[in-house]
Amino acid sequence: MEMKLKLFVILALTVGCLTVPVADKAAWLSPSTMTNSLPPLDGTNPPHAVDIAGKAIPESSTTQPDKPIILAKDSEDPKWGELSTPFDHAKHSTDVVHSLDGKTVTSCVECHHTEQPSAPKDQEYLKRFERKEILTAAQLEASKQPVKSCRACHFNSSSDETNEFPPKSVTYPKQMGKQPSGKLTNDVAYHTNCISCHEAATKRDPKLKAPEACRDCHKKIS
Repeated sequence: MEMKLKLFVILALTVGCLTVPVADKAAWLSPSTMTNSLPPLDGTNPPHAVDIAGKAIPESSTTQPDKPIILAKDSEDPKWGELSTPFDHAKHSTDVVHSLDGKTVTSCVECHHTEQPSAPKDQEYLKRFERKEILTAAQLEASKQPVKSCRACHFNSSSDETNEFPPKSVTYPKQMGKQPSGKLTNDVAYHTNCISCHEAATKRDPKLKAPEACRDCHKKIS
């Protein structure tokens, strides 16, 4: 009798140990806990950008990237696939060839538009500002105030939507003749800012190879 009782206890403990992880996994995967249990798509999980060596780019930094970066590692076009063309931050911020007019180096706030005290003339539609002085390389060095990456504000379309992310659409002044932006996810922001600049630069100098077509930046899905 005592031997049977011991065997029963051992069997009960064994079954209990086997079922607990399964129950925990089922609870973790249940719809009611899925949102709270999984890591958020917060610009770090998964990495919002990596350099060509595979190093993750932080959400904000006081150091400019020293290698070309893949701006949105998690951004995929349903037809053309992942954004795979490297963006050379150093060239865009130091070389006049990679600028709108071919004479003046592209300013930091051309892309990092929140890093200034207020909206510049003709860009009053910009509403968010996070700096007491206009961001420049010298200002960054002196202030040591981190600069946010694109993905810190412009989340991927697959991210959970909140009041702030993705940011609400922008309605441009009538004189600009531009349609409302729609949801300003990272892919919309890149298409709006990057392509418009590339088109202007190519028009200025047809010899430039600034990417404009889908296949220029996206790795086509096989």
